[in-house]
Amino acid sequence: MVHHGGHGSVMTGLRAGTPAVIVPTITERESNARRLVALGAGEIVMPVDGLNGEKTIDAGDFQAAVFRVLKDPAYRRSAQRVSESMQGYGGAKAAADKVETFAAGLRK
Repeated sequence: MVHHGGHGSVMTGLRAGTPAVIVPTITERESNARRLVALGAGEIVMPVDGLNGEKTIDAGDFQAAVFRVLKDPAYRRSAQRVSESMQGYGGAKAAADKVETFAAGLRK
């Protein structure tokens, strides 16, 4: 999965057990990308300032990152490991149940 590193994109990819190549566009997305890299579930390609001041990426670096993620099964194994771990938390329903339990305790 190739994306910009937003929280939703990162979580969607990880939930599916899919490794990623991230081209972050802001610092929060860079942080997300670096965490994904630390998990072994993807690669990051950092944009740089181009000649006209616009952000750009090196096509060779991008291609190399994509090929690494596609060819090395360790990326998919890491993404699948994280996916399995995430499923143990119960998703949105479990989170909502915890919030409701907490809120009910506040009303007492």
